[in-house]
This record gives sequence, C-alpha cells and structure tokens, in this order.
Amino acid sequence: MTSMRAHGCTAASIAAVLLAIAWKTSTAQGEMLPPDSTVTVGAPTPDSLARLVAARFAAGSPESFDSVYGDPLGRGLVYSSSQRHSQRRAELARVLAADSARAVLLLTGTIRPKVQTDSAVAGVDAGSDQTNRVLRFSGLYEASKSGGRWVLGSRVPFDSANFIRAQDMHVALAPGRGIDVTDTLTIDVGSPYGFIARMNNSAKLVDVRLDGQRVAPLFGGGMFWIPASPRKHAHLVMHYTLADDRGKPAFGAYYNSDVWHPYFTHESGHDLALLNVTVELPAAFRLSTSIPQTESVRGNVRTVSAHSMHPQFSLALVYADNWNVVSSKLSDGTRFETFLAPAFPYSHDTLAKAIGDVYRILGKRFGEPEAPSRYVALVEDQLIDDDGIAVRIDNAVISGSNATRLAEPIVGPSYVLAHETSHGWTMNSSGYAVGMLQEGWATFAESLMLRDVYGAETERQFWERQRTGYMNGLDRGGVPGNPEARQSILANPDSRGNQYYTGSWIFRSLDFVLGDSVFDRGMRAFIQHAGKGPNGYRELIDAMSRAAGRDMTSFIMPWLSAGYIPDVDARVEERQLIVSQSQPGMLFDLPLDVALTTVSGAIVHRRMHLTARADTLALGNLEAVNDVRVDPEHHFLMQRHYGEIVRFEYPVTASPNAKTVELSGNFLAKPLAATRAGDVWVVEMPLSEGRYIWQWRVDGAAPPEDSLLIDIKGPNGSPGARSGLRLVRPLQRVPPAFP
Repeated sequence: MTSMRAHGCTAASIAAVLLAIAWKTSTAQGEMLPPDSTVTVGAPTPDSLARLVAARFAAGSPESFDSVYGDPLGRGLVYSSSQRHSQRRAELARVLAADSARAVLLLTGTIRPKVQTDSAVAGVDAGSDQTNRVLRFSGLYEASKSGGRWVLGSRVPFDSANFIRAQDMHVALAPGRGIDVTDTLTIDVGSPYGFIARMNNSAKLVDVRLDGQRVAPLFGGGMFWIPASPRKHAHLVMHYTLADDRGKPAFGAYYNSDVWHPYFTHESGHDLALLNVTVELPAAFRLSTSIPQTESVRGNVRTVSAHSMHPQFSLALVYADNWNVVSSKLSDGTRFETFLAPAFPYSHDTLAKAIGDVYRILGKRFGEPEAPSRYVALVEDQLIDDDGIAVRIDNAVISGSNATRLAEPIVGPSYVLAHETSHGWTMNSSGYAVGMLQEGWATFAESLMLRDVYGAETERQFWERQRTGYMNGLDRGGVPGNPEARQSILANPDSRGNQYYTGSWIFRSLDFVLGDSVFDRGMRAFIQHAGKGPNGYRELIDAMSRAAGRDMTSFIMPWLSAGYIPDVDARVEERQLIVSQSQPGMLFDLPLDVALTTVSGAIVHRRMHLTARADTLALGNLEAVNDVRVDPEHHFLMQRHYGEIVRFEYPVTASPNAKTVELSGNFLAKPLAATRAGDVWVVEMPLSEGRYIWQWRVDGAAPPEDSLLIDIKGPNGSPGARSGLRLVRPLQRVPPAFP
C-alpha cells in the first residue's frame, strides 16, 4: 500500500487490508510523539556534548534525553522505544567541525526490539530495520556555546550541498547467501563536513576509495561518513558484502527499504541518480532489477544488465528459480514484463489488461509517468508469501504470491493494483511532504480507477472510507466529538494516516476547487518537473498556482500545516447566511457549497468562499430557510454535524454462553462494551453521516476475517450477523458524535 520511497514499504496482504478496512482500531502509524519540552542541559565542550547526548540516547529516560535533545521526531524515537522496552545503543558521536561558538556533530544510534528469538531475526533486525528505525535520530547536528556551555541545536541536512549523481553497480548474487557489491558512485561534495549517506547496518565494508585514494569511513547507526573536501564529479568506489539472513535459497529480494545500496534519506531529492547495474547469478535463477533490463546466459551464469532512463533513487533485486518471464506491449507502446511463478493467481494477459487500463486512464489526464521509460513490470516476491499486490519500486509493481484480489469494490472499496501502479506518476517527489505526494496521490488515483471500472457510487464509498480512516486515526479515547489534534503532515511526516488520508483529500479537494482541466494541467507540470530539481509540496503549489492563474498557497498550506481539519457550521439569522469555522489554530481557505432547504422543501445552493472565522451572505428575497448543510457532497475533509442515533443489537441466542460482547468498527478508536437488555446485547450511539463497517467481539474474539463479505446482506447486515455495513444518513444534528 505504499511507495518504497516513503520509508521502505511493509508489504500488506489483500486479506489484511480487508481486515484493516473493517475493524482496525488505529490507523495512525509512525512513532509516538512525546510531550513538548525544552533543552536545558549542556556540556563543557563539543566532544563531551556529543558523548552526553549519545549516552542519554542509549540509556537515559525520555525525560533525561529531552533535556539534551530538542528535535520532536528524534524525541519520539526514544519515547516510543521506552514505551516498547526496546534496546537502544549509541554508535557514532563525533565532532566534525568546531570553532569558538559553533560545532557540527555526527550522532548515530540503533534501536532493537527487546527480544530476538533466533539468529535469523536478529540478522534482519541488525540491518534494514535498524537503519530505518533511527532515520529521525542518526545524522548531523548543530551545537552552539551559550553561557559557557555547549548545547545541542537543530539537525543539519547532510544532503543540502551533497549529491549522488550516478551509481554503477556490479553485483555477484549468491541466492540464499548474500551479495558482493562494487558500487561506483559519482558524487558532488559541497558540504565542508565531508560526505555522508545511509547504509545497511549489516553491510561489511571491504574497501572504500575516493578518487582512487583509500579512505577509512566511520560507519554505524545506519550511516557512513568519509572525510572529503568539496569537489565535483568525484568517484566514490565502495566494495561491500551483505549477507542474506532470510534463509530462502530458492528466492529472495533486496529493496531500498533494506538500504542495500547507499542513499541519503527518503525525503531527499539529491540522491536521484542514473543507475546502471550488472548482476551475475546462477543461470537457474531469473532476476528483476525494477528498471529496464536485458540478460544473457553463458554456461552456468546469468548476467542481467539494467539501466535507468532517468534519475532514480533506489533499485530492487528480486529473484526466484521458478519464474516464467513474459514480455508484451501495452496499447501505448510501453513494454510490460511479468516475473511470475506458474501458480501465480493471474496470467500475464490479465495483468497487462489491468495495468494497461491504469496507464491509459491516468495517462489521458496526467500524461506519462515521471520521466517515462516506457517500461513497467509486475514481479512476484515469494518472500511475501501471504500478501497480494504490495508496492511499486521504480518501474516494477511487486506482489506477494497470494494476490487473490486486484481490486475489492464491496467492503473497501479498494483497488490496490491501481494504487501501486499509479505511484509511477509521483514516485520521485521529495521533501517533508513526500509521503503525501506519493501516497496521497496514489490513493486519489485509486479513486479515479474505481470510478472508471465500478462507477461513481463505488468512488463515493471509497471517499467515505478515506474520511473514516482519518477520523478513526485520532486518539479519541472512546469519547464522541473529542477534538484531539493529529500532528500535521509537515510536523509529523512519518504518520501514515497523514500520508494516505489527509494527502488524498488534498488532491480530491484541489480537483473540485480547480476543476479537472486546471487540476490536470497543474499535475502534468508537477509530474514533468521530476528529476529537474526539488519536487516537493512547494513545487506542487507553484504548479497548481500557474495552472489556476492565482496563488494557491492559502488553500493548500493549511492542509499541510494544521493539526485539525475544518470544523464548519452554518445558520440563518435575519435573512443572513452565517458560515463559520471553529477548529483551533489555523484558518482554512474554503470555497464552499451551502445547501439551504426552504420551508416549501426546495433546495437552493449558495457559494461561500470562507477565509475568516466567520462570513455572511445576504439571502435577499429567498423564502424562509429551515435547514442549512455545508458541503453536502463532501468535497472536503471536514467535521460532520448531522447523522443518526444508531442502535446496534446482537441476539443473546447467537452466542448464548457469552460473558462479554463488544462493538468494534472502523468508526471506533477502541471497542465499546455492549449492555444486555433482555434477549439482546445493545450499543446505542450518535454517528455522523457516513458508511461504517462494524463487528461484534464475543468474549474478546473477532469473527473470521472472511465473514464480512458473507454478512453484508444489506446496509445493516442480517439478523444475528457478527459483522456488517451501516449507512448513516444526515437526519438530525448529532454533536458530539462518533467518529
């Protein structure tokens, strides 16, 4: 469900996706954020400060770490690891530069789960997970002298003046054992602090040379550093090995989530490089590199050569000994290849039709994917043995072996193949909003495909799912109407709820406000800018502003920066329509549709461009109004004030020995206990307008995950069903209400 650029994907199965849609109790992912606090403790020298911060990262309480460290995302790592009783270890604590008032420190560390049950798990965790887990801590920091003591300041972007321009990789792959890599990086060094990049913690560096001279890197905490003076087009040659500790000799994979080759960060635009790779492996195996490739066989050795046709930041190596490799052309001339075992549930032709439809429909509106290479592949990774379509990496859509559904139009709805395929249009976005630009876009594109294949009603239900997912992600504590704020996209870019839910609504609202033709023109400009410099949210705003002929900053920025969604309401007083927004913090720029129902039953629409806390509109000679609804077609992600008092009942006879019965659903942060009333268990609650999936938990046990499709006989399920779908209409005001 995610692009590998955004944190390196965790593959998600179709079954798990359905289960999560139905009753996952929390959708906000990423690290927990601690309470705000202030750096209060320093040290007498920069070196002692580096050692102090490292020591408190490794062994201090969250409070003691907060006293020396100010970045909220890094604090969140220590706060979360403390809550989970994980093991923290300091790795590098070095002063890279210092004068009498300022210093630059390199600080890195690792975080491991407390219990590791076997060497295989320990090996995997020592590598990719460790490297990714500390992204928000390992790095460069500014320190300054204040009052005779040195204190830690903000992070210093280590890629701001450094670039990776190209990578030429030669890989010897021994299935089930590991890889031996010689990677020649063409780099620009602009930083006075040397060259720094991320690298898998389990990699063994054999030899490192800069412009022919051997250098001794510092390596630890998922990063390596080499001393280097500023220079252009330098050649950094790294020879390293990486063991395959997953123990599957017949198939395997290396992804950028494994950090198997150097890169900066998943938000950087400075590591987009032209990639060339030559992989040698036993001839009995087939391999996909995730970019356009050719191959040859000589004796017992298969050689695969691949070249990216535009700058990319990552490369995948996926292999198996039982694939059939089939190639064909899509209708637009794109070369389509499948790397699939004979038992894979879908044929090459079926997949070509489905992916071809995505390219056709999205291409008509938004042009070709970023820097088109006219190549796309679908690759089966048999390590993902219980999952379906999982991720897009470069030019490849990756699937597990059990892709039982390409789309799910009933429960979700969802169209996971379209979601992953559509990542190609914004894959090389960069910056703190990179997750929104990738996952929000792909979710929006998924809705377009659902509309094309299944119709407008399925698309509408899909957007109800996105809203409910966002609302349920709030830490509501089981209290209806709790206005607890979510961290904003820019404040917490690791929040998956922000990336998918808030992000997708930004694109949906932009499309509504600008109209298809202007929105499409803006997206085309943004997509075509990929690889030509930074391509983040500011570039998106610029592209949309040029397309619209007006500055769109005031519309887009609150959705990126605010911790609350709009809470808009309306009323009529003395022939005036009064519309207000009452959420805390930032104001939103909202071109709203307002529906007024008159005493005769007529529905009259008025437009209100709300930019202040409140605004008024004269109604003139319009007859008396007895009801006002804001944004009735739900073009914006906003609080809803209308719904129903809903009663859920579960017959005692359905589970006669039950001691406890609880209601769970995608509208609840945690299950609610039912009350027995005669021969039924009952939960009654106010629900805002929406489409909700529910289930009964009996003595703590959920029904089988495949029962939801069986139980949906109508909008409210069948009598005695353990799960079902509830459609809530806007019949009355229900503040406060779930979700």
